[in-house]
Amino acid sequence: AILASAGQRRSRMLALLFKDERCQGLPAYGILEKMYLDRIIRGPQLKEFSAMLQPHQKAVTSDGTSILDRAVVEHNILSASKLYNNISFEELGRLLEISAEKAERVASQMIAEGRMNGMIDQIDRIVQFEAKATLPTWDKQIQGICHLVNGILEKIEQAAPEWALKSLEAQMA
Repeated sequence: AILASAGQRRSRMLALLFKDERCQGLPAYGILEKMYLDRIIRGPQLKEFSAMLQPHQKAVTSDGTSILDRAVVEHNILSASKLYNNISFEELGRLLEISAEKAERVASQMIAEGRMNGMIDQIDRIVQFEAKATLPTWDKQIQGICHLVNGILEKIEQAAPEWALKSLEAQMA
């Protein structure tokens, strides 16, 4: 899951592993936790994790970076998208400890593939992150739960009206 490309599938795998109590004792739990919680992973922790990998997991891609480096850069860009509304390529590169050109290339690829919401402004040399509208979704979920609770209360009142009245009176007192 840690070496997978950033996206929904990886997020689901990380959630399963993070919540599994057996994983908490693993040496790689620190990096798993940072990935799940969308925290930026820095060089020292990356090197520490890299030392745990098998040789085939350290394969180098056509652009000269390892699979781990690519996965961590993508993860860190997604983490930065949660912290910033927009950021210059230079600042993004400094934050991720990569060149500004690589930051622009990876961010634009992730946006083009639909793995991140945003826009690239090549004139001003910034990436503009678009936040997903989570609040309306959350409001609808809370509203749905409230309707379910009200339905349960109505059924309780129908099945045991005396008990429901006593409970209501006790709460009002």
